[in-house]
Amino acid sequence: MKNLNNKGFMLTETLVVAAFVIATLVFLYTQFRTVNRSYSTSFKYNNAEELYALGNMSDYLKLNGISMAGSIVTSSSEHYLDITSCSDSFLSETNYCNALVNTLGIKQVIVAEENLDALKSAIKSNNRLSEDMKDFISVIKYDKTGTSYRIIAEFTNGTFATITI
Repeated sequence: MKNLNNKGFMLTETLVVAAFVIATLVFLYTQFRTVNRSYSTSFKYNNAEELYALGNMSDYLKLNGISMAGSIVTSSSEHYLDITSCSDSFLSETNYCNALVNTLGIKQVIVAEENLDALKSAIKSNNRLSEDMKDFISVIKYDKTGTSYRIIAEFTNGTFATITI
């Protein structure tokens, strides 16, 4: 009789330990995924090199046309202005702009208002922005009361950056 009780206890003990081990492994897996996602995001968004490149683009825009580009952004239904092509209709010194875009490895650069609420709702149906760019815009932290503008860029190496002007 004693042997039967011990066998039942041993089976119960094995099930409890197995459940504990499985729960621990599931917890570790979810934590690892979170840390891994944060790690890869930190290398993809707002690196120092890309922020420095956007600083150069910001300096250019301050000197050569942010007032005209800003007025277009404010009145646009898309709530952003794509300046990748360096159009002379809103920028001066387009040769320098083109050289800057090519040298810095910028795939696409847009100017938007600091408050990105309107842009976030408008890009859902926009096909001119890549899905990665839309994802990046959705995670940008911004000042909802800000009155300045923001440069958002996608680089050819798959990274993204944003700064305020």
